[in-house]
Amino acid sequence: MVRLIDNWEIAGVGCVVVVASDRARYARITLKRDGTITLTVPRGVSLRQARSFLESKLPWIRRHQRGFRALEKLPTQNRAEARQILTKRVRELAQAYGFRYNRVFVKNQRTLWGSCSTKNNINLNINLLRLPEELRDYVILHELVHTRHKNHSKAFWSEMDRLTGDGKGYQKMLRKYKLGV
Repeated sequence: MVRLIDNWEIAGVGCVVVVASDRARYARITLKRDGTITLTVPRGVSLRQARSFLESKLPWIRRHQRGFRALEKLPTQNRAEARQILTKRVRELAQAYGFRYNRVFVKNQRTLWGSCSTKNNINLNINLLRLPEELRDYVILHELVHTRHKNHSKAFWSEMDRLTGDGKGYQKMLRKYKLGV
């Protein structure tokens, strides 16, 4: 059971809804794109403990709010353009390296740069267009390799290294770029 504990107005952040949950084992903060911020705490956690946890996470909250604002500035017409650019690049790389995939979907994902379904559908994040081209290609190749290797096995990384020269090196570079989660 989840019950409302309080609403806090935090300067520079906005309203934070504080709820207690019987199922929660740890405190967690959820930010939604509509601006809603929820602090969920386990039942029995004091308001003082909850406030202390929230205050320790204010830099994290502000960073992610900035990410949301940046995503909102992406004009709608860019979505169609992004779909065209990314779909074309998937087709080019797949043809160059002999990959087969089903369909390409371009989405505004919160946590992933890309994914590959069990049906070999490639999902790509619209924000790939904000990355340097070599990292964009790395993400696309990463998902294309998943059409052959459904996990991150040695065989997967061996093929990534063969295609990119340093698969894990590119993965490390990609971590420097944050999504607005």
